[in-house]
Amino acid sequence: MSGKRMKVNWKIVSAIFAVFTLLACTVTSTRNAAFAESESSITLKALPKQSFVDDGSSQLLQLKFKLNEGTIFQFVRITIDGTHVLKFDASGNPIGPLSPPFESVFGHITMLTDGYYAIGRAKGKFVIALDKLALGIGEHEVKAEVVLGGGAQPLVATDTFKLKSSEPPLPDLVAKYFVAPSTIMKNVKYWTFAIETNEGEGNAKRHGVNVYLSHDNALDSGDKWLGHRSVSYLAAGDFDLIPVKIKVPKTENDGNHFLFVKVDAKGKIKELSEDNNVLSKAAKIVSHNTHGQHLANHDNQDD
Repeated sequence: MSGKRMKVNWKIVSAIFAVFTLLACTVTSTRNAAFAESESSITLKALPKQSFVDDGSSQLLQLKFKLNEGTIFQFVRITIDGTHVLKFDASGNPIGPLSPPFESVFGHITMLTDGYYAIGRAKGKFVIALDKLALGIGEHEVKAEVVLGGGAQPLVATDTFKLKSSEPPLPDLVAKYFVAPSTIMKNVKYWTFAIETNEGEGNAKRHGVNVYLSHDNALDSGDKWLGHRSVSYLAAGDFDLIPVKIKVPKTENDGNHFLFVKVDAKGKIKELSEDNNVLSKAAKIVSHNTHGQHLANHDNQDD
C-alpha cells in the first residue's frame, strides 16, 4: 500500500472548495448587512399633514429612530417654527417647561442600559399630541433632534404640517358694475345689467339680485322694488353678467330719481363683507306724453 500512488478525486476537492468559498461569502455579507442595519437613522412624520385647528383633536407627531451600538442617548428636543417647544427623556417624560402644551401618547426606547448606553442596536419610537389652538392657523415647520452623548452629532429630522380653520371659506359678493338707462318712461319695460363678482374664497349658492327705485341716493326699506333675477351659483373668483328687467309704475312721480342694484338682495349668503353689495345710478323718470313732447320739440329744433 505504501508503495502505491494515491489518486486524488479533483471533483470532490473542487466541490469542498466551492462550499467553503460560499460560506465565507455568506458570513461576509451577513456582517456587512448587520453593520448597515446598525447605522443610526431618524424619521419624523406629522399626522396628518393637513387638519383643522378647532375640530376638537390634536396634532400628532411621530418620531422613530435607530442608534448604533455604544451610542449614549440623552434626550429628544422638538422645535416648531424655530421656537423651542419641549424636551423629553427616554420614557417620554417632559424636561423643563412646555410651550405649547403637549401630551405623550406613546414613547419608549429599547435595548438601553440604565445610563442610556446602547448595548446593541437601539430603537426609539414616540408619538406626541400638540394643542393645535396654541399653534394657530397656517403651515408649521417641525424639527426633531435626538441629542446624543460622547460628542456625537444629534440625529435630525424635519417635517411640515398645515392647520386650517374648520369654518368653511366665505364668499364675498360684490356689485361691480351697473348699467341702466338715464331716462325712463313710466309703465315701459327696460333692461338693466349688473356685473356681479365673487371676491371671496368660498362659493356662493342660490341668491337674488334686485333693482330698486329711490327718491334719493340711499337705499332703504321705503324704496320701490322694480325687478329681480335669481343667480343659481357663483364660484369663488368668478363673475357673472346679470340682466334684470324693470318697469316704473305709472303712479310714480316725474323727476330725478336713483336706480339701485343689490346683489344677494335678501341676505341669504353669509359673506366676508356686506358693504359692497349695492350700486346706484341716477335716472330721470318721465311720463309717456312728456317724453313724446320732448322728442317732438327736439325734432322741430332740427328742422
